[in-house]
Amino acid sequence: MMGVSRQAIHKAYQIIDQKVEQAFLEAAEANNLDARTINLVEGVMEAYSPAHKLPVIVSFSKINGVKIWYLYEGRCGECHLESSCRKILENEADERGVRLTTADKLIPPTQLALKIFGLEGNN
Repeated sequence: MMGVSRQAIHKAYQIIDQKVEQAFLEAAEANNLDARTINLVEGVMEAYSPAHKLPVIVSFSKINGVKIWYLYEGRCGECHLESSCRKILENEADERGVRLTTADKLIPPTQLALKIFGLEGNN
């Protein structure tokens, strides 16, 4: 209909996947992370931080770009960035079609990230 072949569309998808994978690997390198798994469809990379001895989620989304989530149990309530983290995570949930309950919005950001990125039970 538009004069674009299936091959051209397939090639465009391959290029997009390569660019997203490259963005994940560059984020891992810049943050000294060991990449474990990359899910290009979901826009999520599971990684590990040897320096902090922590699992890490790297997310890639239209609304937030590339974000790094260190999965530690910190004192988020004492951090001046907690509300910013929550807002970013809520935006991620909206974009990914993940419904958050009122109770979900009260859990620590680390647990919220695991829920949003579908990694509950992996931590």
